[in-house]
Amino acid sequence: MSEQYEYFVKAEAPYTEERPSGLWRRLGEKWDYLSLLDWEWHKLGETTVRTLPAMDTLYLVTAERAAGLEADRLVFVRYWALYVDEEDWKEGEPPTTLVRRRLSPERRLDESFQEGDVWGRTNAVEESRDLRTSNPPYLKELSADEAEALAQELFGLTGVTEL
Repeated sequence: MSEQYEYFVKAEAPYTEERPSGLWRRLGEKWDYLSLLDWEWHKLGETTVRTLPAMDTLYLVTAERAAGLEADRLVFVRYWALYVDEEDWKEGEPPTTLVRRRLSPERRLDESFQEGDVWGRTNAVEESRDLRTSNPPYLKELSADEAEALAQELFGLTGVTEL
């Protein structure tokens, strides 16, 4: 009888078991993770990822649930509407663009939708949380569907949230 993988989601606040930040699997003592950057499985220790997340952040899921998560890439991505500042948001000004985060085991990738209709690296998430900044940008979290609707509204584009 061949061994079967056990699957785990990584869920550490603000992520949840329903909206996890990662997908891991184990076969015996060997661990793999799903890269949220290239969407491939990688063996722990054979890349820059050398350590397993804390066990209290990993939750066992069925193989069926894992397959569903692997197929639905958007479940791992967090989206925000980006406003110049909180005052603009309060006054009902439209956001300037969309921001997304993929928190892959290899690294965190923060991107904003930029000129040329492409996703490019951004510091907006970190800047919005920097207490030293006198007037930080404001981020309003969105679901993937809301982000897609906002892209249609702001840029007249569909498919912006596809990965």
